[in-house]
Amino acid sequence: MGTLFVVGTPIGNLEDLTLRAARVLRTVDVVVAEDAQRARKLLGHVGCNPKVITYREDSPESREDAVIERLRGGDVALIVDAGTPGVSDPGPDLLARVRAEGLPIVPIPGPSALTTALSVVSFARQPVAFLAFLPERRVRRERLVRRAADTARTLVIYLPPHGAAERLAELEAWLGDVPAALCRELTKLHEEILESTLADIANHVAVVGARGELTVVVDVGGVTESPEVDRATVEEQLRSHLEAGIRPAKAAGAVARALELPRDDVYRIARELREPPAGSA
Repeated sequence: MGTLFVVGTPIGNLEDLTLRAARVLRTVDVVVAEDAQRARKLLGHVGCNPKVITYREDSPESREDAVIERLRGGDVALIVDAGTPGVSDPGPDLLARVRAEGLPIVPIPGPSALTTALSVVSFARQPVAFLAFLPERRVRRERLVRRAADTARTLVIYLPPHGAAERLAELEAWLGDVPAALCRELTKLHEEILESTLADIANHVAVVGARGELTVVVDVGGVTESPEVDRATVEEQLRSHLEAGIRPAKAAGAVARALELPRDDVYRIARELREPPAGSA
C-alpha cells in the first residue's frame, strides 16, 4: 500500500521548490499532474522521470480509479501546474476518494499565491477570507463579496487576465475605494506588487493590461457592515410593486437595488408572494 503525497510546487521560480518536495518527487514512481508537459519540466529540473498521469477537475472517475490502483502498488505524488493542490486547484475530489479507500495522505507544504501575496501586503490582517476565482454570474459575485466583507478584515481574490479591470471596478462599486494590492507574476522575472486603492489598481490594469492570473488583496477592515433588512420590509416593498402590476423579476431588481440586497434572494421572495404554497386555500 502506498501513500499519496500532496506536493506544493513553485508558482514561478523553480528555486522555491523545497528540498523535501524534490526528494519526494525523485522517489515516487507516479506523479499525478494537471498538465504532463509542465510536470515533466519540473521533474527534469529535479532529475527524475516518473510516470505522469494527467488529472484535472473535469477528469472522469476512471482517472481516479487509475490513481487508486497505482497507490495500491506504491507511492504517488499529486502536483498542480503551480502552487499547492487544492488551493483553487484540482485536488479535493481525488483526496476524498483516496480517504474513502482508506489510503494514507501526507502533505508536503510549498508555495501558494495566496500566502505569498499576504506575506508582502502591509495592510493584510486576520481574519482573511479567500474567495479564489469569483462566480461567473454578477449577482453571485456581489453576494459572495459583500458577505465576506461583513466578517473578514482582508479579502484575497484571484482574477483571470480577461475582464480583470471590469472585476476590479465592480469591487470598488461594492466596497468603495478601499486599500488594495495587486500581485502579478509572483516570484517570476516581471513580478509586480502594487499597493494602492481599488480605483488606482483598476485604472492601472485598464491602462497596462493584465498578463497571467492576478492575486488581489483588499482591505475591508473599514467597510461598514451591510445593514440587515428583515423579510417583512422586503415583502412590503415587493407587494407595493407587484400590486402596481410590475412583473416579479423587475420588482425584485428594484427592491434589491433600493435595499442593497442580492437580487436572487429578493426574486425568490417575490415568486413566493406570487405563488402561494401548494395546498393553500
